[in-house]
Amino acid sequence: MKKHTDFQDKKSFFAYLKKNKDEIILLKKSSRKFTDPFGTTILQQRAVKALNTNYQDDVMSGEIKRKIIGNTYNWMDSQDDVLLAGVFSKSISEKGNRIWHLHDHQYQIDAKVGRPISIYEKLISWADLGIEKAGDTTALFMESNIIKDWNAKIFSHYLKGEIDQHSVALKYINIILAMNDENEKEAYAEFQKHIDKIGNKEKVLEQGYFFAVKEAELFEVSAVLDGSNELTPTIQNEEEKEKTIEDTKQKGISFANIAEKINLS
Repeated sequence: MKKHTDFQDKKSFFAYLKKNKDEIILLKKSSRKFTDPFGTTILQQRAVKALNTNYQDDVMSGEIKRKIIGNTYNWMDSQDDVLLAGVFSKSISEKGNRIWHLHDHQYQIDAKVGRPISIYEKLISWADLGIEKAGDTTALFMESNIIKDWNAKIFSHYLKGEIDQHSVALKYINIILAMNDENEKEAYAEFQKHIDKIGNKEKVLEQGYFFAVKEAELFEVSAVLDGSNELTPTIQNEEEKEKTIEDTKQKGISFANIAEKINLS
């Protein structure tokens, strides 16, 4: 698909979208989508703390528990997609824990980094994500037991709090073009229906269109360097992290020494 930057003005680009929308949507549906990396906005620590979660570090046994955000809905990503509430509900219901926790979208056995405990869609406030917008959105959460024996390097990164971006692999089921163009009734109605719910509304208004993704099949959640939707962190709990470090100190073993003992450094 061509981008709006390939055209001299928005009017010409909208004419292209109108003429080719069926083919564009068909092409999107025909393949699995991987959210390609791009520049990210790291969430502020206050936002991470607001998403407080208890996690457990059983370091010596080589298993730790983390809660991660695989994707945040009502946010236009780098591929002009806006996932809507309930987009993965059917897929989660049908697949359950067979939605994998991988790294870098490598869909193979050796790429598994954790055993999913639960995966669910849940309301979350924009403020908790560090976004200056009133109200809530929906996020895709995964709770996972990350296992050292499966991938020691990724285990180490999670343990040290160094993984803060995630991304999903999906296949479109129901997707529709939304345009800020009154002459295109269906697309305009879709645009008006969702625009006020979108977290990066100003960016969408400037661009003038997006693809509303109403249903998609979910395959996996991956740890990545950068996700096309930047609101995808590992939820940290500083109180629990400090407690873990303090517990090891009381036992006469430093946190660094533990990492060294299990070949994590």
